[in-house]
Amino acid sequence: MNTLTPQIFEILIADDKLSPTTRMLCFAATAASINNMNAVESAVVFSLSNTLATHTELYESLLQTYLFAGFPAALESLSVLYNCLENKPNKQTIPTYNLNEYRLRGENLCRRIYTNVYEKMRMKLGKISPELDQWMIIEGYGKTLSRPGIPTKTRELISASSLAALGWENQLYSHIRGAVNVGATHSECRALLPGLRILCDAGRYSRTETIIDSVLEGLQ
Repeated sequence: MNTLTPQIFEILIADDKLSPTTRMLCFAATAASINNMNAVESAVVFSLSNTLATHTELYESLLQTYLFAGFPAALESLSVLYNCLENKPNKQTIPTYNLNEYRLRGENLCRRIYTNVYEKMRMKLGKISPELDQWMIIEGYGKTLSRPGIPTKTRELISASSLAALGWENQLYSHIRGAVNVGATHSECRALLPGLRILCDAGRYSRTETIIDSVLEGLQ
């Protein structure tokens, strides 16, 4: 991977197919997902110093990586963000967990993302693992991906980019489709590729490009 100079990020955000904010959030979260904390730090510093993303936006983007890359990715990348801040945030009150609220929010969001295949997907997952089916709705879509701070479309693009870098091809297919279902354009989905070209090896990048093209062609 190339050394991540500010000039590389300037070239990356110059492509107006994706907003500079969304592009940097996707890049930072994807770097966190593959344990490239140097890239996370470079992206955070560039984003904050150029007012491309707020602390809240970066925080939410890195926090959600635990769903696809595990707690270590979220913990270490959030530590990087914290250490980059000149003014440390005050301790915030954590809302009381409300399982019924999370379940309702999760079902609503998951249905928006999966649309006409929602029932089929839930039925299949419920047979494979009833626990994972419930955790996906409550923990994933209800507690995490329904949080305020960044738009649902941005969260789906972050998810797709992270899954691409991790090599989870079936999940990438679902979340590119999901990003379109919640408002992402085909150009915005393809605009994930330049960041992935920087972070991934050539083989994984090529497979990701093929999958994204296949998904989007199938939606036309």
